[in-house]
Amino acid sequence: MGIKSEWTRRTYEKLLLRNIKNVLKHYKIAHKEIVRKRGRIYIKANNANEVTSKLTMVFGISSVSPAIQTTSEMDKILQTSIELAEVTIKNESSFAVRCHRVGEHPYSSMDICKEVGKQILTSLKDRNLQVKLKSPQFTINIEVRDDNAYIYSEIVQGPGGFPVGSQAKVVCLLSGGIDSAEACWLAM
Repeated sequence: MGIKSEWTRRTYEKLLLRNIKNVLKHYKIAHKEIVRKRGRIYIKANNANEVTSKLTMVFGISSVSPAIQTTSEMDKILQTSIELAEVTIKNESSFAVRCHRVGEHPYSSMDICKEVGKQILTSLKDRNLQVKLKSPQFTINIEVRDDNAYIYSEIVQGPGGFPVGSQAKVVCLLSGGIDSAEACWLAM
């Protein structure tokens, strides 16, 4: 959320968290834990696809990424990234590795990208892969936050906007055409 005030950001994130819990409860989606950190909400669940499909309809969510959690140790990041690449990256294709870090670590984001990319090329050499940083067919994303790392290859767009309950109510009038329904969606 691009909010100037830290208090407002925290308030909106708490509203979004409430809305997420309501959706999970409504659809009876089991989850182990929900953790809110600045700018991120982590949901630990066994059925990532079901959680993803429901949360991409929640206003205030810009995107959802089913991820594998591991530690921030370089060896664990490499191992998990290769495992994900094995099931994600197809033969004769291009890929890129993107990394974002928060916190203090003995490596840089570029170090991770280079090392993971090198290990993927070595481990999957029989697939005839090539690194392509602009417009790759597959992307392995790595987010390192303090002691944890989250590795994912899919980013599913959400509706964005503000969380329901953070703004005033709106009345939308629907006619027989598509314009009014689209206007209502954009207002939400």
